[in-house]
Amino acid sequence: MSIKLKRFIAAILCLLMIAGISLTGTSCANSKNQGSQNTDSTANQNAGTTAETEQQTTADPGYLYGGQKLDFKGETFTILYPNWDLYPDYYFAEQETGDAVNDALYKRMADTDEFFNIDIKTRELASINDVATEMKKEVMSGTNSFDIALTHCVSGLDTIVTGNLAYNWNNMPNVDFSKKYWNQSMNEYLNINGYMPFVANDFVIPSPCFITFSKDLLKQYGLEDPYQLVKSGKWTWDKLSEMAKQVSKDVDGDGKYTENDLYGFVGELDWQFVNAMYSCNQYIMTKDADGHYVFDVNTSKTQDIVNKLYDLLYVGNQTFTYVYDAKNQGKPYIPFDSGRALFYMSVPSDVKALRATDFDFGILPYPKLDENQANYISLNWAGTICAPLNISNPEKVGAVVDYLGAESYSTVWPAYFDVLLNGKLIRDDDSKDMLDIIYNNSIYDFGLNFSNFNDLLYIVPKLLQSKSTDVTSFYEKRAAMLQKNYDKIYDAFIANSQAG
Repeated sequence: MSIKLKRFIAAILCLLMIAGISLTGTSCANSKNQGSQNTDSTANQNAGTTAETEQQTTADPGYLYGGQKLDFKGETFTILYPNWDLYPDYYFAEQETGDAVNDALYKRMADTDEFFNIDIKTRELASINDVATEMKKEVMSGTNSFDIALTHCVSGLDTIVTGNLAYNWNNMPNVDFSKKYWNQSMNEYLNINGYMPFVANDFVIPSPCFITFSKDLLKQYGLEDPYQLVKSGKWTWDKLSEMAKQVSKDVDGDGKYTENDLYGFVGELDWQFVNAMYSCNQYIMTKDADGHYVFDVNTSKTQDIVNKLYDLLYVGNQTFTYVYDAKNQGKPYIPFDSGRALFYMSVPSDVKALRATDFDFGILPYPKLDENQANYISLNWAGTICAPLNISNPEKVGAVVDYLGAESYSTVWPAYFDVLLNGKLIRDDDSKDMLDIIYNNSIYDFGLNFSNFNDLLYIVPKLLQSKSTDVTSFYEKRAAMLQKNYDKIYDAFIANSQAG
C-alpha cells in the first residue's frame, strides 16, 4: 500500500517535470489520518527507493474533490474560530506576502471562493470557551450569522452535544467521507448511533506531539540510529530509556543536576505525557458490547506504562522534566537547541522554530509499548469542525467543507511540511518518513475530546508529578464521578440521533 506522503511527492515531481522545471529537491505533504491502519507496514515501505516513489500513481482519486461545481451566487460563507495557538498560523491569510505557507492559505480560500462563487469571511472569538456560547446563541436565536465553527480539541464540545447545538454531519449533503482527506478516526470514536456533530479533514491540520533528537549527541555517544529503529518496529519506550540513560553530565560541576546540565531525555511533565499512554495503545475508555463508552484505564498495561516512565524519569540522572509555572511562563527550562538533551518532547511549532536555527535534529514518533504492538499511535490535539443545528444552507456547508479538505491537501500541506522539513542546515529526508508515520495514525478520541481535562485523561503525568506508580488508587478515587459525566454526554449523543 503506498503512503500519502510518497504519493504526493510523486505527484509534485510529475507536475513539475511536465512544466519543464528542473528540480534539486522534493516537496512533502501530509499523511492522511487513517485511524487504525498498520503503520508498521507503512514504516517498512518508507525504505523504498526514489525510483519506486516516482513510479507511483500521480492522481489518486481518493484525494481529489469529486463533487459538483455549484454556484452559490456570491453568498457569504462565514467561519467562526477561537483565539487559540493552533489557528492563526495555518488557516487564514488576508493577502499574499511571498511566504510559502501564507500564500498557500490565501490561494486555498481564493480558489474556494472562485469555485463556488462565494465570499469566505472569518470571525475570531476571544477564547476557546466562546465557541459553545456562540453556537448556543446561534441556535436559540435562529439566526444564520456563521456556517461552521472551528473548535478547541476539548473545551466546549460537551456543551455543544448536550445542548443539541450541532448539525449531524451524517445528514450533511455534498460530503463524501470515503475520500482520503477526511479523518477516519472520527467515524470510529466520535460517531455514535448515527450522530456525528464534529468532523475533521485536511483543512484541520493535525496537532500530534513528536520526539525530537540531537544528531550531534547521537553521534557523540555512538548510539543506534533511531530512524532505523522506528522503521524496524523496535522503537519502544524501553529502547528510548536505554539510550537516554547513556547520556547525562553535570556540566557546571556543582554536584547537582539542574537545568544547566546534560540529559538523555527532557520534557514538560504535563499534557505531553498523555501522549505517552496513547502511544502504547492504551486509551482511557473503550466501547462495551452496547457501544457505550466505559473506563478502561485501570489495567496492567497502564501500570506497565507508568512503571517504565517512572524508571526513565527517576532512576538515574538522565531525565529533566518541568511543569508550567509563572516563573518560566511556558518556556522550557532547557531549550532543545542548547544541545543539552538527546531526546526531547516537542510539538510542530517547536520544529518550525528549530528549522530556522543551525541546530541539527531529527523527528521521531512517540515510542510503542513493545515490539509486539502493531502501530505507532499519535494522539491528535487539533480542533474540529462543527456546524450550527439551524444552518440555512446545508448544501453549501457540505460542499465547501468537503472542497476545503481536498484543496488543503494539494495546496497547504506541501508548504506546511516544507516548513517542518527544510532547515538552515539540510533538508531532513529521514524525518520526512517519520512525519508520514506520525500523521498517518493521528487519532481523535472520545475520552480526550469530551474529557474536560479530567484527571483520568492525565493519569500518567499526574502520577509521575507526584512520583507515584499507584494506578489503581488514583483510578478508584475518580472513576465513578467521571463516568457519570461521560454517560451524560453519551446519552445526549443517543438522544440527538433520535431527534433526527
